[in-house]
Amino acid sequence: MTTKKSGAAKGAAAKSAARKGGAKQASASGSGKVATKKSATKKSAAIDRLRRAGVAPVKARARGTKAFELGTTVERTQKGSKKKLPVASVMASAATARAPVTKLIIIGTPTTGRRRVSAERTLPAAVLTPALSSVIEIAFLEAARKFVPQINIHPRKIIPPVPEGKLVADVNPTPPLALETSVPMAVMMSEAASVPGGDGGPLTDDNSLVLVRNVQLSSVADNDAGSHVNEPSVASNGEVVFYTGNWYAAISLDGGATFKFVDPYTSFPDPPGLKFCCDQVVHYIESIDTFVWSLQYMAHPQTGENVQRLAFAKTEDVKLGRWRLFDISSQSVGQPGRLLDFPDLSVGRNMLYLTTNSFEAGHWRAAVLVRIPLAGISSGTFTAEHTTSTENSGFRMAQYCATRLFWAAHETTSSLRIFSWDESEPQPSFHDATVASWSAGSPPYSSQTPDGRNWLGRADPRLTGGAKTGNELWFAWGSNSGGANNRPHPFVQIARLDAATFKLIDNFNIWDAEAGVAYAGLASNANGEVGVSYAIGGGGRFPTHVVGILSGVRKEVTTFISTRGPDNNKWGDYLTVRRHYPNQKLFAATGYTLQSGEGNSDAAPNFTLFGRALDVS
Repeated sequence: MTTKKSGAAKGAAAKSAARKGGAKQASASGSGKVATKKSATKKSAAIDRLRRAGVAPVKARARGTKAFELGTTVERTQKGSKKKLPVASVMASAATARAPVTKLIIIGTPTTGRRRVSAERTLPAAVLTPALSSVIEIAFLEAARKFVPQINIHPRKIIPPVPEGKLVADVNPTPPLALETSVPMAVMMSEAASVPGGDGGPLTDDNSLVLVRNVQLSSVADNDAGSHVNEPSVASNGEVVFYTGNWYAAISLDGGATFKFVDPYTSFPDPPGLKFCCDQVVHYIESIDTFVWSLQYMAHPQTGENVQRLAFAKTEDVKLGRWRLFDISSQSVGQPGRLLDFPDLSVGRNMLYLTTNSFEAGHWRAAVLVRIPLAGISSGTFTAEHTTSTENSGFRMAQYCATRLFWAAHETTSSLRIFSWDESEPQPSFHDATVASWSAGSPPYSSQTPDGRNWLGRADPRLTGGAKTGNELWFAWGSNSGGANNRPHPFVQIARLDAATFKLIDNFNIWDAEAGVAYAGLASNANGEVGVSYAIGGGGRFPTHVVGILSGVRKEVTTFISTRGPDNNKWGDYLTVRRHYPNQKLFAATGYTLQSGEGNSDAAPNFTLFGRALDVS
């Protein structure tokens, strides 16, 4: 049997919603239940509860069938059956829809006489009209630009607190981390060459981690361009490495052995009324041989709006400093009067994705995701879509998702909201996944270095890493001390999930008995292994950068160790790890440490290319 919603019924529903002050967005957990009996009184009570949640009942033609309208979507089910009937949808303009759409499906359960609320949820999507600039040439510098503080750099925006969730145990606690000694590339090859009759191949254990390249960009620290909130990012293809931080950018044409520098403040024409700020991210798109570079601009002094600028260049053009620009403005993604902040990039089979938060008067308002077809980037004829959530902040995308992007946000301290968007679908959907309990940060995160600095004084629980490998999703974030296993110091929690069912496979912790761990970035390689870049410090350690491979035979090694703690008690907000091209079995990672004696802008970033001994050639 099929039913469709008549125009009269639609009008009645709209009038009913208007009389009640308009439909409100409601959120339903996948495990929520509505207990009812078959009496008319109980049914009416259940309907009243839905009405109070902003769900307006719509008269259905078929007997025994009830339709509930929520926001912009209508869903019908048949009483006494789990089978969904065809849906008649009423779609509002996606450009003006600002909250997730939730489809509440009331499904009868004949064996118990009770009803279950199942959640099938989507986000609205809208099209934006971009414009690609002509080619702009930038200059290379021998040294990093000396940073001159800008008085109008916006203060850090605070994300909403994560609600306390139900207590969920960790059934398979992770042992504490065990850092190993890395094998420098030169040492490995010299050992092999010293063996009579050897073929020059590696002699170390196949699973050992080899640091193919581990180089500090010292000019950044020497010229006070290295914020202690350094936020380094990297992308690499062959001998070309492009590296960014909060206030600087750099390029290597010899595989990361040496670097020249780029001034992000002056390299490109400023958007009207705006100046460059910070929060740079880079990525490489192998299928169209294109580097993408994201730059965040300051808020306009009158409107409060800004842009997330994307710059694109083929590998050969990167060598020549030739880039094309595309600006994503607050207005273009439905966020007028708001600042776009904290971007991230991810590459799919046919799409480039960017996420950002929007803030108004210092308060979080929405999380935005933009997707851009790679064909348009390659041809110069752009199209783009965006989707927005006003319920979940701090989107974090999984890297290398192929044709279906996955991303996550916190729902509570024991559940993640997992979003997905197939490249062929007009809008994304989301599901909630249960994870082991963790601590959101009250009192604030703390980990004292030997010189009495709290290097995690800025830390918060936002997600910092995501990766897809096979049919698994890995998402990482920083937890305060405590959690399901009562960890003694702040640590990194990773949810390892089934990408098809969104069920938890494993709750993975990166933790230490004496030190805090934070800011873990994740990515997968061509072997399906999950690589990581993070920082550890506290107890007897100054902040230290670590890279590793978490899946298979777990291995983690240090790259550089600080000589002091941060005077301003700040670190973060993210580190990066990417696939290296063309050998996608290797990882390119970023980190930083403090090597000088004083100051708040002397962080020394490092470029680290690493992999297992078996995969290094």
